[in-house]
Amino acid sequence: MANAPQLRKYPFVAWDRLKPAIVWKQGQHVVTVGGTGSGKSTVSGELLPRRKQVVVFVSKGMDEIFEGPYFSAYEEITTWAKRKSGQDRVLLRPANLKTITATRENKSVVFRDCMDSILLKEGFWCIDVDETHYVSERLKLGGEIADILEQGRSAHISMWNNTQRPSGIPLAVYVNSAHGFFFLTQEKYDLDRLGQMKNKHTNTKELIANIEALDEHEFVYIDKSGRIPPCRSMVIIKGRKKEVTRK
Repeated sequence: MANAPQLRKYPFVAWDRLKPAIVWKQGQHVVTVGGTGSGKSTVSGELLPRRKQVVVFVSKGMDEIFEGPYFSAYEEITTWAKRKSGQDRVLLRPANLKTITATRENKSVVFRDCMDSILLKEGFWCIDVDETHYVSERLKLGGEIADILEQGRSAHISMWNNTQRPSGIPLAVYVNSAHGFFFLTQEKYDLDRLGQMKNKHTNTKELIANIEALDEHEFVYIDKSGRIPPCRSMVIIKGRKKEVTRK
């Protein structure tokens, strides 16, 4: 019996060439998947300037990425109601309270209020969720995230979901995202969920095989429309890693 054909390895495209080719329109959603320090926030930090109004849900504690150059122009607020007129780039970081439970409940209320206001009243914002798994599972806001993803396009809302775990977040994240950036992950259940992002140029098996073979800070980019075929690229995390040249 003839040997089965080998799966195609996606071509490598340098980030400084891939980035300007990506067409991310207002109202389209994005998902990035990868572990801590993989480069998720670097990718979002470099593309979010394309959106006029951006609110970042800072759900974790201190994170050096938010103290760096990508977010230096963002103003920090603790509740959506405290946003002032003209503040169009904000870090929404709910205050810590006396207990973990109270802090988690406060975060849930603050992020829900923001999503309610943007979806039902304001429109036109881009919501960047720093850790979708935490916001969806621990803060119990998966339904609100799905509503933004499924209804936000008509209100010209974009949502950028960052997550360490592909599983355990609303399926709507993958079904409704126009662009996907997938860093190395090898958990089978996680990989199966990523198959929702396949397009006409690839299939689930091929996508998973390419993700499993990634190097550190390397990612697979999927354009759901198929305008750009699947490819690999790599971000350089400023201040953490020296420039890497790929063949």
